[in-house]
Amino acid sequence: MDEPKDKVLEVLVEIRDTLNRIYTCFEDEYLETQKRKYGEKEKAFEAMLTDVRKKIFPLLFDQRHLSQGEIAQAVGITQSAVSKFVSSLIENDLIEQVEGADKIIYRDKYELIKLLQK
Repeated sequence: MDEPKDKVLEVLVEIRDTLNRIYTCFEDEYLETQKRKYGEKEKAFEAMLTDVRKKIFPLLFDQRHLSQGEIAQAVGITQSAVSKFVSSLIENDLIEQVEGADKIIYRDKYELIKLLQK
C-alpha cells in the first residue's frame, strides 16, 4: 500500500522541481508583469477616489466588519452611495468580497489602503 503513495510523492517532487526551474527562467518577466499590473490597479483606484471615498475605503476593512449601512452612517452619506463605490471596486478587481460567519468581509487585493496612508 505504501508503494503507490511513494510513486505519487516521487512524481509530485519531479513536478515541483520542474516548476521551480520554469519559474526561475521567467521570474523577471513575472515580477515585471506584477509590477505593471499593480501600477494599473493603483491608477484605477486613484481615479475613483473622492474625499468621501477616501473615508469609506478604510472602513471596508475595519476589524468590526461594518455593514454598508453602518459605513454610510459613519461617513454621512447614503447606503446606496457606499454600495455603488463597493460595486465599482469589485468590478475593477481592486477588492474582493468574502463571506464571513454572519457578515460580508472585504479584502484589499492590492493593499491600496497604503496609498491612503501616505
